Amino acid sequence: MPTIDELIASVDRARDEVVQLLQDLVRIPTINVGPRPDTGNETRACELVQAKFREAGISSQVLESVPGRGNLVARMAGGEGQRLLFMSHTDVVPVEDETLWEHPPFSGTIDRGRIYGRGADDDKADVVAHAMGLILLQRGGVRLGGELIYLAAADEESGGRWGAGWMAEQYPEKIRADVAINEGGGNPIRTPNGVLYPICSGEKSRLEARLTRKGRSGHASRPWTADNPVPVMAEVVGRIMAYAPEVDVSHPFFREVLQALGIDQDPNAENIDRICDSLAGREALATTLKASSRMTITPTMVNAGVKSNSIPDRAHVVCDVRGLPGQDDRYVRAELEHISSGLGMDIDVDYTAVSNASPDDSPFVDLAGQALGSALGDQDFRLVPALTVGFTDSRFVRPLGAQVYGFGPHHPSAEPNRAGVHGNNEFMEIESLMLRTKFAVALACLTLGVA
Repeated sequence: MPTIDELIASVDRARDEVVQLLQDLVRIPTINVGPRPDTGNETRACELVQAKFREAGISSQVLESVPGRGNLVARMAGGEGQRLLFMSHTDVVPVEDETLWEHPPFSGTIDRGRIYGRGADDDKADVVAHAMGLILLQRGGVRLGGELIYLAAADEESGGRWGAGWMAEQYPEKIRADVAINEGGGNPIRTPNGVLYPICSGEKSRLEARLTRKGRSGHASRPWTADNPVPVMAEVVGRIMAYAPEVDVSHPFFREVLQALGIDQDPNAENIDRICDSLAGREALATTLKASSRMTITPTMVNAGVKSNSIPDRAHVVCDVRGLPGQDDRYVRAELEHISSGLGMDIDVDYTAVSNASPDDSPFVDLAGQALGSALGDQDFRLVPALTVGFTDSRFVRPLGAQVYGFGPHHPSAEPNRAGVHGNNEFMEIESLMLRTKFAVALACLTLGVA
């Protein structure tokens, strides 16, 4: 039976195979354009990975919520111990303007030690790292002391209705686990007091707010005869942008990070923004600290009118809302009513994801730290609990009984300001991809044991 070190060495020998699989996945445009069934086409990606599993002798299934929207499940049976779930998703967000990309967004181009393409980071790197983890364990003849389960889900980018949410409703027994690793966290923070790796034990909620201002239509050449809702909508957008939310820095992430950075001040609602603004060269960390400390209401879509010479009879603005634990839909509605007071707005608030969490001090977190140390060949780092400021599929698995943590470690040399995720020029460093694969192998062995 190979040791963990020998299995990690097998990852290095499979480097070209790991890289090629991510390139091939990126070249499949599994574009999710919204919360509807006729998008994504994730089955194509599932079939690519399933073929790799079949070659390795690993049992798997593609379960389609609707035609074309496949969810890939695989498992390595073991002893009677724990069940560990590797979670990822195969869908990607759209590309707005391909001409703004340094490399074509579905090319999987390798440049400067990086694989470029939409989904290379979010989240096909995890799809590949977890899959290759299973494959290399199987090739190594490893018999685990518990069961290792693999899920590459559809539709995460639009809420999971056709993906992990559907799996949790229709096939909970196929993804039920004791512990799980999902996307999120893992971007190293280099400090004067060592390297910190955030591991996300919880995540904010995601809601969508739609504000509508009704008016009275008319001819644009005689604006006095109409009630134009557009200027009023401009006013409410301005108020939203000026909104000062309640700030909460009680999460241990703030204290751990600021102390490691050598910042003497205890973080509080009054000083956290000044501290963040002082973090020159650490823009990604600064924005993460800000986003972790408050609810955000971000106008993302504005719509009014059908013709330029007609005053519309209504205008709409849609906002992305991310709430801290306890800030539910009623809280959001009350805040928006206060913001828009006197403007005659109709307000609708819908949930995409409810805030959820697992314990910060789980023994599984310690195992994740040990696995990362084995993967790095270095123990000179510290895991710190953090909050995912977006939303993930973790919320579907936690009610099934699993402790779920967001942790996809990047290599210590990785780019800290990863603006390409959901933006232009998305990439994944090859060294980070290799590290994640090594981490997956080590975590499976440490968590489940070797029979």
